[in-house]
Amino acid sequence: MLQPRRLVNPVMKKESVDFLVVGGGIAGYQAVLSLLPHGSVLLVSRGPLSSGSSYYAQGGLALPWGFGPEDCERHVQDTLRAGAGLCDEPSVRTLVGDGERVWKGLLSLDVPFDRDSDGTFLTTREAAHSVPRIVHAGGDRTGFLILSSLAKKVSEDPAFRFLSNHQLYRLRKNPEGRVTGALFLGETGHELLEIEAGATILSTGGGSSLFLRSTNPRLQRGDGVAVAARAGCEIERMAYYQFHPTVLDIPGQAPFLLTEAMRGEGARVVNRKGRRFLFDYHPDGELAPRDVVSRALWLESRKSPEEGIFLSLTHFPKGRVAQRFPQVYRHCLELGVDLETTPAPIRPAAHFQMGGIRSDMNGRTTLPGLYAIGEVASTRVHGANRLASNSLLEALVMGSRVADAIGSVRHLPETGDNSSDEPDQALLPSVDIEEGWSRLRQILWDSAGIVRTLPLVQKGLLEILEMIGTSRQAPVEGGRFALGNGLLVARLILEDILTAPVAGANYVVSEMPAPAVKNKD
Repeated sequence: MLQPRRLVNPVMKKESVDFLVVGGGIAGYQAVLSLLPHGSVLLVSRGPLSSGSSYYAQGGLALPWGFGPEDCERHVQDTLRAGAGLCDEPSVRTLVGDGERVWKGLLSLDVPFDRDSDGTFLTTREAAHSVPRIVHAGGDRTGFLILSSLAKKVSEDPAFRFLSNHQLYRLRKNPEGRVTGALFLGETGHELLEIEAGATILSTGGGSSLFLRSTNPRLQRGDGVAVAARAGCEIERMAYYQFHPTVLDIPGQAPFLLTEAMRGEGARVVNRKGRRFLFDYHPDGELAPRDVVSRALWLESRKSPEEGIFLSLTHFPKGRVAQRFPQVYRHCLELGVDLETTPAPIRPAAHFQMGGIRSDMNGRTTLPGLYAIGEVASTRVHGANRLASNSLLEALVMGSRVADAIGSVRHLPETGDNSSDEPDQALLPSVDIEEGWSRLRQILWDSAGIVRTLPLVQKGLLEILEMIGTSRQAPVEGGRFALGNGLLVARLILEDILTAPVAGANYVVSEMPAPAVKNKD
């Protein structure tokens, strides 16, 4: 697997660079590629390419396919409808309008998008899209192939450096309040590394792994939001998390995403009797917006828990599932589910963070010198429910736009040492780390899940505040600091739910719908 070049013995050193990018997903690498013509770039990541969500993106890349005015307008309107009335329309138009530019950039990198026998690019339709407009690569390996192509390209540039296994600790600010880089915890979780930079770009991803059931890698726990919040950056819309409806549900196994593209190509959501009940909730059935489908599955399972819910592809032509969705097919087969002959048990899981660090469509945050792009950022393009496969589009577009904004006025690192001495202690939660993570995830799943009730939200917030209240001054340590980040993000989510406009799957009800009562006869 491709691995970018690493710095040699970086721990306990001070580094200086033109541009610092924190987070190694598609948004981060797109920003690096776009910034390299303007100066030196250092990308710092918690781990390898596989540590972020981009690597696992299965479905594809949504584009205003055809790229004409009518194509763009349809894409805009689909995004607005899916967003439950809470998208910022000018931002959506900017996102869609930049689609053709990033598409041409990917073609120049030779990303191997899937084509038919005559060379025509294949497109598919996903939930809430009115037309087929999603391009894909490697069947269901789109994220990995885009990410690895970007990483390969930037690693060839001598102005690029890469540093992994470092955890964002604090933003570096000068006396005027401008962000001038960041501090990181080293590989052992104790040493500090200081990076001075002219511009700092956060692309650290979302926090969906804070929920008990999540499709995200374990490191996607909201660290960027937490660190930015402590620095005084405005955080917004944390109430809006997307729950993906079709996630493999096998006892004892981690949740595994069954891509939206399966339903786009005809997969059916059924109960144990084979009934397609989603049409009871929305006329588009399996292709209804994700928030509608997730809520329908939640309500249906509560109404008839003995029925079970499944994703069925057994009506596909023989060999089609393995050919079109090779990664998903192999994974399910390893777990004893042959998708060609057996419906897969499913249950929703937390998937995508719509809110985060408030930023404009050039990535600017409320702190000068700090930019945020990708899932960590709140650009208000997704509203309260993201249109399927718009995430990769956003990552690519914002990775380009942030470079346009920064590169036009190159910010050189300031001379001299304007950082304060960093203490060797910090305010850290004193609860047991493993028990703390377990409790946090259960609280968020119960109180901030698909259907929320006011009493449970208030109860969850009190429990999180109680855990935060255990914090004491202690030596800086990566694992405990990460838990502190998670608790802060959980608090922001629950506090925002109490004031956010009601929308889609993230609505708050006064009472939990009663579960079905089984006949005892």
